[in-house]
Amino acid sequence: MDPIQILTIVTIVMFVVLAIISIVIVINKRRTFAKLTMLLEEKHYDEFFRLIDTPLTRLTFPDYNRTYFKLNAYMVKGDDKQALATLDDLLARKTSAEQRADLVIKAFNVYISLNKGKKAKKMLDEIEQLDPSKYKSSQDDCRMMYDIAVLKKYNYIDKMEQALDRMTGPARGQIEYLLALQYQNKGDMAKRDEYLKSSVARISENS
Repeated sequence: MDPIQILTIVTIVMFVVLAIISIVIVINKRRTFAKLTMLLEEKHYDEFFRLIDTPLTRLTFPDYNRTYFKLNAYMVKGDDKQALATLDDLLARKTSAEQRADLVIKAFNVYISLNKGKKAKKMLDEIEQLDPSKYKSSQDDCRMMYDIAVLKKYNYIDKMEQALDRMTGPARGQIEYLLALQYQNKGDMAKRDEYLKSSVARISENS
């Protein structure tokens, strides 16, 4: 057989093999992601962490993505110590501009939820340096959350109450929760309790 023909056949075979490998990886990636998500939703944490650290999962997902997924798992599990350590690990890594923007917004929300005001402020400062043409909404939301949760302000009450009539379900429940926090900041415990009770009911509607 002509050497050129042999080379052509080998090249074709290689492309076919690479295509098959790519398809297998894509299928496994989808299945593994679905399995990990299910385990997390069902609170099977030990099995989740075993699966995410298997050689096949390591091969399928980049380390950054797996670590980010672990961060979400620690937050759902309520393991604050591991969540903060994992977040520190991610923040110290070299990332793309888009990854960094997503990460600092994620970190801000984690720090707010864990009452880490100083760390949240550091993330807020970085968020406010992002391109407003892409991140204006996130910048506004983070500044509002910092004002309410850390600075104990209540200057968003009127605007939020005006928006309530246009909202339903869990989305309305989230706004009611922020209103409850603001009325607590204001010292109006009766209104706080009223909004908090309604918020819990609405957020639970789809759970």
